[in-house]
Amino acid sequence: MTTSYRRFMACGLGVLAWCWYTAGDIAAHEPSATSQSSSSGSVQHRSDIAWDAVEWTERRYKIEALGFKAREETGNSWLGGDEVMIHTDDAKGWTVSGQIGGIDSGDAHHFDPAKSCIVPVRPGIVVLGKTSVCDDGGEAAPMSFRVEFWEKDWFGGFGRDFCSPSSPGPGMHAGPYCANDNAGDDFIGRAHIDLSIQDLEAALPNVGDEYIETVVLEQCDSGNSCDATYGPDYSFTYRITRLRDARVGLRPMLDKAMGTIGTYSELDAIAAGLRSLRTPSPRQVEPGVGK
Repeated sequence: MTTSYRRFMACGLGVLAWCWYTAGDIAAHEPSATSQSSSSGSVQHRSDIAWDAVEWTERRYKIEALGFKAREETGNSWLGGDEVMIHTDDAKGWTVSGQIGGIDSGDAHHFDPAKSCIVPVRPGIVVLGKTSVCDDGGEAAPMSFRVEFWEKDWFGGFGRDFCSPSSPGPGMHAGPYCANDNAGDDFIGRAHIDLSIQDLEAALPNVGDEYIETVVLEQCDSGNSCDATYGPDYSFTYRITRLRDARVGLRPMLDKAMGTIGTYSELDAIAAGLRSLRTPSPRQVEPGVGK
């Protein structure tokens, strides 16, 4: 789901209601247009609606990684600690950490949040925990991101057979290497975080408010066994901060969305954005955290 589509939820049904009311008022003064639309059995989309006049105040947020805990390391503890790498995905790209070694059961690792942005990351090549800095403008709700943990293969080692992804496009961000180099790395766990407008407004009612949540990673990877008898079992902690509100207009979003989906109708673009919204996925949150 693109950022342009997700942001339509901020105005959502209210914008649609306003658009249809305006279109209906125009059609009432143009009987011939209405008659033609009715006879053809289709809805006529008007191009003379004042889209530039639609503006609103948007709440903005940022999400930063705080750290993780190995509740149970990978395999038997006598084989040595885990060598962990973390990958995050969001609507504008992905980040990756460096290798974090010597992680045993019960160990915790803490990130510098000022260098561990997850959303919205400044464009370019970034490393989580080192150079991943948030964009000052923040991001509007709803927000979402994914995080994956991988344990580096002891025989491959960091730097050997490591994939080198291509540079990110304009306005995008990416890591300089992959968390999984497909050289025998072990999957640790993943989480998909969906944050709705309602959730964020309830948790962060004021500018400057912070909300911290710890999620337990899902241990199943596509095509892999989910047997966690000998681990791994990890949790991941992140922080959401409410930033200053921003005044935004609908016209730039419409232009971008229309170009993305290839339509000349503003209402088609809004409808496509609303259709792309999905129900937030549940997440397993550790008790006693998040406040």
